[in-house]
Amino acid sequence: MCSEVPEMPVVYADDSIAVFSKPSGLLVHRGWGRDSTTALDIARDYLGRWVYPVHRIDRGTSGLLVFALSPEMASKTQSVFEAGQVKKRYWAIVRGNPGEGLVDHAIPRREDGPRVEAKTRYRTLWSGDRFSLVEAHPLTGRL
Repeated sequence: MCSEVPEMPVVYADDSIAVFSKPSGLLVHRGWGRDSTTALDIARDYLGRWVYPVHRIDRGTSGLLVFALSPEMASKTQSVFEAGQVKKRYWAIVRGNPGEGLVDHAIPRREDGPRVEAKTRYRTLWSGDRFSLVEAHPLTGRL
């Protein structure tokens, strides 16, 4: 746990939602972790109001994180994510050359909870001697 608050720039904001660029290593909200600062805390402090995360990004993943600014907008936006209408794309540097394929591995919704379907399609964009750049598209995940 770090006492220094990480930087989390705003990428977009309007009257309904705010999108932040979450750095790797930061939890979205308190749950399994006991970190003193979360992305939710940073977004709330920055905007000076209560915010509602509409999806999660793993602690080790950097990327765009959407917060709704009202419970009603959170519900509407979460519905879009749950219906699979949001297309996500990740880039990763990996060891070796995995080619392309599908990872189909159920994950727990919560610690010791039931497992939910989790599928991600991936393909290699570039490969060097020992490392490759891979593009991944999550098709399902923990909600």
